[in-house]
Amino acid sequence: MSKSKSKTHEKKYHSPDQLDPKLRDCILEYSKNGELPCAAAFQIVENIGMPANEIGKYTDQMDIRIVQCQLGLFGHSPVKKIVNKGELVDEPLKKAIHQKIIQNRLSCIDAWKIASELGIGKLSVSNGCETLSIKINSCQLGAF
Repeated sequence: MSKSKSKTHEKKYHSPDQLDPKLRDCILEYSKNGELPCAAAFQIVENIGMPANEIGKYTDQMDIRIVQCQLGLFGHSPVKKIVNKGELVDEPLKKAIHQKIIQNRLSCIDAWKIASELGIGKLSVSNGCETLSIKINSCQLGAF
C-alpha cells in the first residue's frame, strides 16, 4: 500500500484486528492471495446476512481486492473485463434496461434484478448494456 493511500486508509478505517472476528475470518476463508471473487463475497452476504456494501468495506479495510465481477466488469485475468459489445440486443432485455436507467447508467443491483426477472445470466445484461452504450454503476460491494 502506498504511503498516501495508507494515511487515507488509516483515517477512513479501523485496523483489521478491530473488525468483527467472525466476518474477518469468513472473508479470509473465502479469499485467496488477497483477492475475493464477487460470487464468494455474495456467498458471505447470504451466510452472514450482512449488506453487500458492508462486506465491501471490510474487504477494503483488510486490503483484499474484489475480483471476478459477476457482471464481467472487472477482475478477470489476464484481461480486466469480459463484457462484449454485440450487434443487437433482444427487445425484452432492451426494454428492461431502458426502464431502469438513470442518466444513461444502470445500477449493479438493477442489472441483477433484470437478469433474475428475465431468467438470463448477469453477463448477458452487461453485454446488452455494452451494446447499448449504457454504463453500469454503483457496485453493490462498493468496488466501483
